[in-house]
Amino acid sequence: MSEPENYVKKEEPRVSIKQRRKKSIGGTLGTLFAENQSMLMLFAAIVAALAVILTGIIALHMPVVPVCLIVLLETGIACCLHDVPIWLHAIAVIVQIIAGVLTGATVFMVLCVVEYLVGILCLRYVRD
Repeated sequence: MSEPENYVKKEEPRVSIKQRRKKSIGGTLGTLFAENQSMLMLFAAIVAALAVILTGIIALHMPVVPVCLIVLLETGIACCLHDVPIWLHAIAVIVQIIAGVLTGATVFMVLCVVEYLVGILCLRYVRD
């Protein structure tokens, strides 16, 4: 089958491998996740922060205001440091655990480290 004389062949734009993989996730669930991944990551970070706050208040019997302030500080630190090299994250985690040991709130600070890591992973995942 020959093409007519006035036929202009349209070239499709180049698509990166990452975009092709996003399209090939398949199904309604894959499309839903691809479209709303930023909101889902935000939801995961909020759930992690609420879990740390409720665990600190209910299970560890800590005062509400310091728990909420520490969780807000952890979130702020995670937002500020999500682009730095991994060794700096390791130093931040070690300093947090040492602070927890010195203040007698080791379990709470380990929970805060988990929340810090969830925040950083969410920011990195959304950015990529």
